[in-house]
Amino acid sequence: MGQNQHLRFLLKRIIDHEDERAFKELFDHFADRLFQFSNSFLKNKYLAEEAVSDVFFRVWLNRTSLEENINIKAYLFKATYNTSLNYLDERNRKKAISMEDIEVDLGVDRICPETDLITKELKGTIESAIESLPPRCKLIYQMAKVEEMKYKEIAELLNISVKTIDHQLSIAIKKIGLVIQNYLEENESKQDYLTLLQIFIPKK
Repeated sequence: MGQNQHLRFLLKRIIDHEDERAFKELFDHFADRLFQFSNSFLKNKYLAEEAVSDVFFRVWLNRTSLEENINIKAYLFKATYNTSLNYLDERNRKKAISMEDIEVDLGVDRICPETDLITKELKGTIESAIESLPPRCKLIYQMAKVEEMKYKEIAELLNISVKTIDHQLSIAIKKIGLVIQNYLEENESKQDYLTLLQIFIPKK
């Protein structure tokens, strides 16, 4: 059973049978990722934990009214985004919405488990390139590459256009690609540039 199919199975168990074990499994699957996402806005671990707890509390409270065919990942990220913004005061909410002051924890290990293809030095170089991306660009890259969300889902989540998503990801890919290319040239590496770059390109 694929991951998406399994998540749909858990959701059905929760909706139809009020299955607490299925709900706990759903929580365990998403809680850490939603916490990191919330904390990128709130920059307060306690509040981020509260926000995620609130989201799952409402999921359980409204379990019988959920639709079985919803994209549960997109639903939870959207709920976490809205809940996190509600925890902010008006001034900080505007900052979060503009995404100019977001801190995203995004390491190469989360993107590329094929560590045998990437040396420790190259890994550090790529991580630095990702960290230097503009805040909004980095957040969008995280959603697209790490969480594997579709462009349309990200656009709806952040209330921006798909064209903006495409543009921001082009910036990220261009910067990461340049870093990989320069590293391979400087170290006279025979590793295939396109193969390495492909690892860091999100799917639409």
